[in-house]
Amino acid sequence: MVTEMFYKEISIPKKRLGEYRDISIPAQGLKYIQRWILDNILYNIPVSEVCTGFVKEKSIIDNAKKHINKDCVINMDIKDFFPSITYNDVFFIFKYYGYTNEVSFLLSKLCSYKGSLPQGAPTSPYISNIISYKLDVRFMLLAKKLKADYSRYADDITISGNKYLVKYLKVFKNILIEEGFKVNERKTRIQYSNKRQEVTGIIVNNKLSVPKETKQYLRQQIYYCKRFGVNSHLARIGIQKSNYKEHLYGMAFFIKMIQQEEGENMLNNLNDIDWDY
Repeated sequence: MVTEMFYKEISIPKKRLGEYRDISIPAQGLKYIQRWILDNILYNIPVSEVCTGFVKEKSIIDNAKKHINKDCVINMDIKDFFPSITYNDVFFIFKYYGYTNEVSFLLSKLCSYKGSLPQGAPTSPYISNIISYKLDVRFMLLAKKLKADYSRYADDITISGNKYLVKYLKVFKNILIEEGFKVNERKTRIQYSNKRQEVTGIIVNNKLSVPKETKQYLRQQIYYCKRFGVNSHLARIGIQKSNYKEHLYGMAFFIKMIQQEEGENMLNNLNDIDWDY
């Protein structure tokens, strides 16, 4: 069974200048099948309680609030998360949950691309959560022993506790390696309470709050759109039009989740913009 012909590959820029993320977008028919597999098979398979990304009724708020008011917050990022999960890993999931070799083969082929999880398929995020179950359990047990807290949002791992937690950083990294993952060393952060502590873009020092630069950026974009018009503003700063509106609204809804009144004010301001571009 060849599924490679049913994908379109694109590269999108990352936040870091000059870096790109490869996205494999399934064709509409394949995407429909993957969505069916997700809704009717994968969602029936449990994931760990500390998994907060791509799980129904959980969000980055749930991921961040466990780490409020801690002496030390450690963030680690799994490098190439989806590509690290292979076709064989996916096959084992379906086989473990009672499907025959033939059916497991078919389902695994439908959910993989070039031998690993495709970043762009609707099934990939939840499969990654299932695969990471053992990883989560190991971190949960260690965190309990250290009187710390642990959570994972997709490839973003956070452990928080007392100031001595940093002594176990090598142990944390070894767990990731033993479970078949790589640590993105560049994104590993150790944050103490005397400075800003951030978890998945949310400040957690004393309470949940949005970084001021995030709010300032959105205010600036709203101001320029109102003053110059959306088209003129985009041309002036050299930004592509395609998802600019959705990008700004997404930021406003993110702010509203954490600081409701401020987020609602920004949504009202966005609604006042002439978006005919």
